[in-house]
Amino acid sequence: MRSRRTGSDDIAAGDPRPALSAANEALLRAIETPPDTGREDRIDDLAAELWFLAREKDRRPDQGRLERVQYSLTLLLAEVREPRARHVARARRYLQAFRARVDGV
Repeated sequence: MRSRRTGSDDIAAGDPRPALSAANEALLRAIETPPDTGREDRIDDLAAELWFLAREKDRRPDQGRLERVQYSLTLLLAEVREPRARHVARARRYLQAFRARVDGV
């Protein structure tokens, strides 16, 4: 069986973008975590944003855009309960790790 590397492993290896993919995956897990709260569409929007940022190869994400996503995750975290909050918090940590590794545009 092939093992998957986590975003934090890839960051340690010097490639910070997988942290955005890991943040996206954490939000997808949050969507799948019951119970439904009416926040699933917002979580999906943030997951899509992170998916795009992780795959946009022409340019680096700017810190302003990343800050807006991080702020949205902070607000979302205040609106959801465990166990969903654990996944949202993980996504925010991955995003913070990515932001710490990249320079501003």
